[in-house]
Amino acid sequence: MAGRIPDSFIETLNERVNILDVISARVPLKKSGREYHGRCPFHDDSSPSFSVNPDKQVYHCFGCGASGGLITFVMEFDKIDFISAIESLASLAGLEVPTEAADQDAARRQAVYALIKDADLAFRKALKSHPDREQAVNYLKERGLTGTIAHRFGLGFAPSGWSFLINQLGVNTTAKKQLLECGLTASNQQGREYDRFRGRVMFPIRDIRGRTIAFGGRVLDDSKPKYLNSPETKLFHKSETLYGLYEARQACRSLDRVLVVEGYMDVVSLAQYGIEFAVATLGTALTGQHLDRLSRQTGQVIVCFDGDQAGRTAAKRAIDTMLSFLNDDFSIRFLFLPDGHDPDSLVRNEGTDVFLARLNDALPASEALIQLLSDDVDLSKLDGRARLTALALPKIAKIPTSIYRSLMLDTLGKLSGTRRSDLDARLQDLSMQQPLNRPTSENIVDSGGSYASKSARFESVSFDSEPKDQEFRENADAPINFEELQTDSPAIEFPDPSKPEPLSNRLLWLLLQKPDLCSETLEISKRSRLINIQALAQVMNWVKNKNNPSTASLMGHFSGTDVGRLLSKLLSRSALFSESSYGAEFEDGVTQLKKQLLTESMRLLADDAKQGKISAKDLHQALSAHKK
Repeated sequence: MAGRIPDSFIETLNERVNILDVISARVPLKKSGREYHGRCPFHDDSSPSFSVNPDKQVYHCFGCGASGGLITFVMEFDKIDFISAIESLASLAGLEVPTEAADQDAARRQAVYALIKDADLAFRKALKSHPDREQAVNYLKERGLTGTIAHRFGLGFAPSGWSFLINQLGVNTTAKKQLLECGLTASNQQGREYDRFRGRVMFPIRDIRGRTIAFGGRVLDDSKPKYLNSPETKLFHKSETLYGLYEARQACRSLDRVLVVEGYMDVVSLAQYGIEFAVATLGTALTGQHLDRLSRQTGQVIVCFDGDQAGRTAAKRAIDTMLSFLNDDFSIRFLFLPDGHDPDSLVRNEGTDVFLARLNDALPASEALIQLLSDDVDLSKLDGRARLTALALPKIAKIPTSIYRSLMLDTLGKLSGTRRSDLDARLQDLSMQQPLNRPTSENIVDSGGSYASKSARFESVSFDSEPKDQEFRENADAPINFEELQTDSPAIEFPDPSKPEPLSNRLLWLLLQKPDLCSETLEISKRSRLINIQALAQVMNWVKNKNNPSTASLMGHFSGTDVGRLLSKLLSRSALFSESSYGAEFEDGVTQLKKQLLTESMRLLADDAKQGKISAKDLHQALSAHKK
């Protein structure tokens, strides 16, 4: 979806959809007066501290402080972005989501979704009733799969031959073009089209909303390749998609951990044995986009590698990508399997309990990193320990500042015999030589299918620390932190765990919780380089000029923009301040911000004077005016 969602539609959605219907379908509630109560789905709630007020269309937890409206709840509970929440609620209400800027591809995209769904149904039907289905059925039985698990994952069958799917769905020129577009068919040099998947067991690949977007196929004879995936399309990106994530979320409402394996059959077989939190990469290494998606779903990822040399080599390659995601709230562990086994064969050989015990003993990333690096050095010798330090420190430098990184330094110090103070000093030198930002992706596609702009590229969003309730007031008169000043373009900067959280982001978070906090507009010079100051100014100006602004209307107005994507990330943040202090924190934050803007303005004037753009007299007058 491209373009902004009109404010009027957000208001219509809130009027048409009852928050009680949405929440009660997910959380057991009991009526108590005008409100409904139940156990909070956002924390381990031992008593009913979660309240829903259908008249006000809001919810609140007196235990953890979670609160919001209809759209916020769907975003938080279903762990989806703003656009996806709107689409989900619109579907519930039987409404089409309009946009102020018409999406020319929307109708075509929906048609492709529908075609892929029809293909999915055709493959499933073939597994049940096609005359040649016996080979596929026998293969699944040999792998120990039941009809129940096959149905849950939507397994199907692509018969041999060149035109099964074309005959089923390619009824006209448009359909044939769409089949080609979504990778279900291919064409030879003569332009003749044919089915891409032939003689294979079919695994539908679903997005986070459960829509089939691609397929994987396992051959039933000795043909090559053994596994075949759909090609990259506008709907399907291998570097971002994880097979089985939708199914895992359906089976485990609270994903305490996620096991990352290599293949489709590993995921399905593990689910057969009750291990329902496994996902698979699709013929690619675990990417930053994968980890970004997983960090939004769980606090722990266990990556499964073969125990042979090839597996350890693969782990070494992967660990560089993983390190920048490690923090106190998100951990990555490593499970090395015995030689000759994959998860599918191992769980069938050992059983569920033994396999779960292996998961519990998976190596933390800190230990795995040191072990993998130690493969190449002799720790019994001085030069070997020095070599380990030289190899490990650049990698530890990629980890955001956290207790986790500190513990890794302690581990390295013990193994290498190096004092912690020396490691800290060398790490400081390395940190100044290389950026700590997470790597960026070339394209980010949200679950609604829209592309993020180039300036909004990011892989993960998190906060390094939580400001205390009194932080604004305590720091109101503190010296200006010029670390918050940008030196280049004032483009939007998404939260980065390696940097202090900008004041603008904190104010935006407060406005998301309570938009009516804002009572003034903010006029900002285009020359200002305070991080996200332009985004804050846009939001404040919109809120000030909007009658009865709400979080939903605010998000709707900026949807499809860089500002909207920033707001979406901030909205998913846990509470930064207690609700009772919102007003004071916002007022004090704006006061502090104005001081920062004044200091910046004075510095810019001084720079202008140095460059001869203004005279010393004009500079003196300007500075005098600023002081007043």
